[in-house]
Amino acid sequence: MIDNLKIRLNSQKKTEEYIKSTGDYTQSFWIGRNDSENKYPLKKKVDNLELRVTEQNSVLSNSLHKYYNINKYGQEQGNHNYNNFPYKSMIESLDKMEEGFKGLNLNDGYLQSLEFGFNLLVQNPPRYYLENNFLLFEHKAPVINKGTNAMIYKKFEHGNLAWKVYDKGAQYGLKNNVLRIEIVLGSIELRKLGINTLKDLRSHDNLLLLYSRFMESFKGFTIVDSRFERDDLPETFVCDLGNRLEPSYWSQKKREK
Repeated sequence: MIDNLKIRLNSQKKTEEYIKSTGDYTQSFWIGRNDSENKYPLKKKVDNLELRVTEQNSVLSNSLHKYYNINKYGQEQGNHNYNNFPYKSMIESLDKMEEGFKGLNLNDGYLQSLEFGFNLLVQNPPRYYLENNFLLFEHKAPVINKGTNAMIYKKFEHGNLAWKVYDKGAQYGLKNNVLRIEIVLGSIELRKLGINTLKDLRSHDNLLLLYSRFMESFKGFTIVDSRFERDDLPETFVCDLGNRLEPSYWSQKKREK
């Protein structure tokens, strides 16, 4: 499922003119150094989507999945992204998006980033898998590893892509155990797939390409069963496995080559 996206629009000037002509926006105004006046950023929201204009650029961003739900179920019941979001619904949301920003060519720009992932119903609380199974990606530790009593979240980065793995059920207070796994592709990765604009997301074949990229990159995870729950493993094996779950182990191996 596609979720968060960020579109960099080509013309900052046209976007600013659009915001001012349609109204219903907020504008910052402050005095900077040398008493210079600053009037950016300008922000316009359509449901949860935010169009933001600075002095240098203009960007439209947020969750396409939530945008669909809000339009279908209303703000109170639809401000979430834990349900299914099939291809047909995504096309409807793209149509609604172009209608909501009528007068602004959303294809006159490129996708800076895109999230593609799945909500998985799992047997155990997601915290279990995050603490015991999702430990390294491409032999690197997560750049973000947050844990509270209610929720745990990990983010891994490698090159022009990232992975987010977290407890979606805890995020929204769901009774089910829902583990969210999503890949975040930057513009370089998207261009490799031939996905550059919103129009490209309408292609069913491109969704299959995103799925293939998801599965290919997923192989970079080091996912193991908890070595502490097995009584039949020799201590030497447990120690060796523990070493292999340390990023420094793989850094040393790389230096030795």
